[in-house]
Amino acid sequence: MDKSFFHFEGRKIYFEQGMSIAAALLCHGIKDFRQTQVLRESRGPFCMMGSCFDCLLIIDGIGNQQGCMRLAEQGIMVKRENSYPL
Repeated sequence: MDKSFFHFEGRKIYFEQGMSIAAALLCHGIKDFRQTQVLRESRGPFCMMGSCFDCLLIIDGIGNQQGCMRLAEQGIMVKRENSYPL
């Protein structure tokens, strides 16, 4: 049986059915999902229930997506959320 995976910045991230994108990334040791706008500090999942917005990712080209609230799906493309110039 083939394992399910999605793409994260050139890597295949394998996951089990029912896992969020954030959970799958954490299982692969990836903890920094985005940078803050002003100081460009690394941020990653904190609450894992959609309240803190620290797990924002670009998913299939759409930014500001909460990785903890989106289930991992076969073949999706995920990237870190970059900081934006002011």
